[in-house]
Amino acid sequence: MSTVTACDVPEGSLLAQFGGPEDYRDCFWRDVAGEVTLAQFIERFYSSTAFLPERLILKALRTPASSADIRALAKGETDRFGAWRLVERREARSSSGAVGRENAQVLLESKDTNTASWFCVEPREGGTRLYFGSWVGGIDQSGWRAMLAAHVWYSRVLLGGV
Repeated sequence: MSTVTACDVPEGSLLAQFGGPEDYRDCFWRDVAGEVTLAQFIERFYSSTAFLPERLILKALRTPASSADIRALAKGETDRFGAWRLVERREARSSSGAVGRENAQVLLESKDTNTASWFCVEPREGGTRLYFGSWVGGIDQSGWRAMLAAHVWYSRVLLGGV
């Protein structure tokens, strides 16, 4: 697994702007060689071996988590995946309005678990920086705080498996 680094949530990101100041947020990044689009990142993340146990649970719960569902989410053809719904998606745009190599990001929320997942791709010299972050609302009331160590470990495994 390549190096996954914890970092502050980038200012101005969809993750930084979501929820209230008292909510929990975390963020991790990983640099990869070559150009990776947001759609590729989303598809690779949800299709990874590391995410397979969650996909099996989602399938048992009869929520959309098939390979076709992943592709539809990645391409922006649906606003739902599993327990999550699309909050906002920002595609990379250049100043002329054409799709470019600037940051692209998406935020997905699960109201059932009061959590959200954030994905962002940032072009870098010779590669792409992949960001993955999480949001938890009402962490002290929800019981999520007791699972934070496992959550952080799992976030690193998920991002490392892309």
